[in-house]
Formats: sequence, C-alpha cells, structure tokens
Amino acid sequence: MLNGLIFWIKLELFKKGGKMAEVFEDSYSAEALANMENYIISFGTLIKDVGSSEGFKNALFGMKVMVEKKPRRIADLSKIYAGKAPRTLELLVFSREHIPLIVAEIKAHEFKNVRADVQQQLVTVTVPKPTLDDLTAMEDQIATMSRSAISSLTKIRGNTSQRLKAALENEFIDGVTMHNSRNKVDAVYDKYVKLVKLHSLKKRKTILGSYFEPKNEEERMLLPELNKLKPLPEPKE
Repeated sequence: MLNGLIFWIKLELFKKGGKMAEVFEDSYSAEALANMENYIISFGTLIKDVGSSEGFKNALFGMKVMVEKKPRRIADLSKIYAGKAPRTLELLVFSREHIPLIVAEIKAHEFKNVRADVQQQLVTVTVPKPTLDDLTAMEDQIATMSRSAISSLTKIRGNTSQRLKAALENEFIDGVTMHNSRNKVDAVYDKYVKLVKLHSLKKRKTILGSYFEPKNEEERMLLPELNKLKPLPEPKE
C-alpha cells in the first residue's frame, strides 16, 4: 500500500513538472528535524525544573491526609504552584477545614517552614536548602535526562538514515538527495547533542555552586561557551 501511495505521489509530481528528489529530501530531513526539535524542547522543560520550586511540587503530590476516614491526596484538595518568593510553594486550599490537616502532613515530611493564611485559604511552604545528598541526586537526575535526550536524538538520526537507505534502494530518491538529506540531519544532530551537553553542564554548575567540578576534558572545553549560551526553545502554546 505504501509503495502504491509513493508511486501515485511520483506520478502526480511528474504531471506537474515537479522534482521528486527535492520533495523527498525535504520530507525526510524535515520530519527528522521536527522530531529532534520536539525532544530538545522536552529536555529543556525537564531540566529547567530540576532544583526549582516548580520541581519540588512533585514532593507534595504524593502526600495524603485523612478526610472522613478516607485518604485524600493534598493535590486533590488544593491547587499547588510555585510561589512568588524563591524556593517557595503555595497551595490554594479549596476548603478551610482541610488547612490544619494539610499543614500537619507537610510538616511531617521535613518541610518545617509552613505558613497558613486561613482567611485567604493559602498555605505557603518554604523549600529547605538542599543537602549535599540532595545536590548529588539532582546531579544524577541531570545526567539521566542528558543521556535520555541524546539517546532519543541518536535514534531519530538512525531511523532517518535507514529510511533514506531504503528509499535509495527502491529508487525513490537518488544518491545526491540521500547524501544531502543525511548531511542536513547529521548537522542538526551534532548541534542539538552539543546543546544538551552545554545546558546539562550549565545546570550542574548552577545547582552545585562551589561543589561543581568538570568531569572530563570535554566539559572543560565547553565551559567557556556557557557565558554566551542561549535558552532552549519553549513549548509552543
């Protein structure tokens, strides 16, 4: 069925005087580049939250309180969002009667600085400064995100290479087209892998502070580029 569809596209293009090589070059490279960009955007969102108040929201999502003898998640009893002040979380509690239960549960999980404004139905949580163990865990988290992003980019490049090879063997494209498309994808792959490494390095340096040390010669070589590093693209609304 796929071959029939491709044949029909080729036929329609030749009827209109189109060039098959240009169309397939654009389709193969465009799809790969779009997929790579999506992974970079996702990576940027994830790594941005590491060590931030936004990231600490997850710590509250698993907490539960007993309401009418039934366990209820704090996340279901309130709206949780990053506070206005650094390293703070704010909970807009839907019912005032649940505020004491929520405050007690949060304090039981090592969040000592918890303030409640019953009138405003607002609970403010100050996230404690991370310990060395916390910093190490964040560093490991960044490394995992980095490896996952690079692995995804590598998979996209490999799949695209296989598709180009199959297209060449079936004479849907010529050798020049395959070469040009592969070069396009390889260039963007190299660019995005470097961006992943740079942003991972910058995040580690920011979080670890005085504890930071480059792990290898590659990281030492990348350090001077951090000063001019631009933010990663944001998700499209």
